[in-house]
Amino acid sequence: MIVYEPSAWWSDAWDPLSFGMDVVFDQTFFQQMKSVFRRVPVMSLFIDSNENSPYVNDTGWAKNCHVCFGADYSEDCLYCESVYYSRSALDCLYCYNVEVSYECVDCKDCHTLLFSQGCTTCADSAFLFDCIGCNHCFGCVGLRHKTYCMFNKQLSQEEYKKKVDTYLPFTLSSIQRSSEATLQCKLQHPHRAFIGNNNENVIGNHLFNAKNVEYCFDSTDIEDVKYATNMRGAKDCQDINYWGHPGELCYECMAVGEGATRLAFCIASWGGCENLYYCHACIACRDCFGCKGLRHKRYCILNKQYSKEQYESLVPRLIEYMKKTQEWGEMFPVTFSDFAYNETPAQEYHPLSKEEVEHRGWRWLQETNESLKVAKVIPASQLPEKIGDIPDDILNWAIECETTKRPFKIAKQELDFYRAQKLPIPHFHPDERHRRRMLMRNPRKLWKRQCANCQKEIQTSYAPDRPEIVYCEEFARVIEPESTCFPSITRRVPTQSLPWKNGGATGGIRSPLEENSISLEHSDRISTSCPQPFREWRCMFWQTRTANS
Repeated sequence: MIVYEPSAWWSDAWDPLSFGMDVVFDQTFFQQMKSVFRRVPVMSLFIDSNENSPYVNDTGWAKNCHVCFGADYSEDCLYCESVYYSRSALDCLYCYNVEVSYECVDCKDCHTLLFSQGCTTCADSAFLFDCIGCNHCFGCVGLRHKTYCMFNKQLSQEEYKKKVDTYLPFTLSSIQRSSEATLQCKLQHPHRAFIGNNNENVIGNHLFNAKNVEYCFDSTDIEDVKYATNMRGAKDCQDINYWGHPGELCYECMAVGEGATRLAFCIASWGGCENLYYCHACIACRDCFGCKGLRHKRYCILNKQYSKEQYESLVPRLIEYMKKTQEWGEMFPVTFSDFAYNETPAQEYHPLSKEEVEHRGWRWLQETNESLKVAKVIPASQLPEKIGDIPDDILNWAIECETTKRPFKIAKQELDFYRAQKLPIPHFHPDERHRRRMLMRNPRKLWKRQCANCQKEIQTSYAPDRPEIVYCEEFARVIEPESTCFPSITRRVPTQSLPWKNGGATGGIRSPLEENSISLEHSDRISTSCPQPFREWRCMFWQTRTANS
């Protein structure tokens, strides 16, 4: 595999058409694709139009960001994933338009928020869960438009400040004590079976402004979409992981967007692409088939340029040939992936052991500790508890993670944030911190269970054996009349089909919270009471989301 630094990849110093080859009909098309794809240079990082952000991936239009993945249009963010339009966020996951926030998950439109999850329009608060419009609150669950509350108890402004000051500056012990107290509140508070608002006819979780959607997760502004995750602004799409903004009439793709239209079986293609099939890393291209690394091209097959007439004559023949070889309508084989299984997002949603991966014939990467040039390595347990006792010299040290023993460094921008927010230096490697945040989220899977209030059967991402109290949307509205987050949902399966292939996808998803092994073979359908018809193995073609990308 040939890897180019991003500026070199984007330059005109090389010509992707120089790697082109003729289509032949005595060899499978996937074999021909693999021959071309292995020779075409790839970007070391998939980035576009960033400023002063050399260590980010899957990110565009960001400024002063460090070790972020999926941080489009964000500024001054560190160690974040899927954090969009945000500023000064550190160690956050799945957040939108947050500012000065730390260790937040699934939060939106928040400012100065710490250690919180599932909150909207909250500010100057910490350790919140499922709160909306709250300010100056601490350790609260399920509150709406409240001020000066601590562990769901209303206080005066003076009382609140006095009690909160006993936790400041934060130490690991005070953070643990606050987290445990908040957890007890969470277990007593009813949880929503479904997270989202302003939806119509949807099945999934974490959906916002969605209509006619089936088994989708973590998506916003989508309509007539099936089996998709992490989509922002998409219409008439199926079997997609990541992006949109917008995307339309796309099928079986990974990381396509910014005006992508009529793409099928494509990876990492954006910039107004249209009518692409089996393409990888093509930018602003139209009418291409089995190409890689093209920019502003049209009528190409296997990176070879054709005339419009030649292209329109050859593509139908090629499709008929692929039908005979049983390749048409299927995503690239897993063997096309440039990455080992455990360095892709697939490992996050379907964790497998090294033995399981190798038994399937896939690759496994043996991790090794980074060799850091530092003045000294200090075990995390030996760090001073209070941020005020941390010397500037820590920027020249490496810290040994308490759990994984992997060393990591503290950046100047990071240290300034901890000092400003009175936060202790973390004791865990950035990858371990990300893993723990992922465990805070429910799996991308739905179970049938009963509403804890009305006993009606519901579909939810809370497994039946979990201890949380789960309410259906109707009773969630009753107990929280001020909330606008509980839509009246009619569960209906969208009937619209896409032009390339009729019927649902196959395969399955596994979350780190799941224990039972589920096959990832894309020819198998998962059989459960609530089917999970995804092809999460698409993520095996995408780059790792770890700090040493």
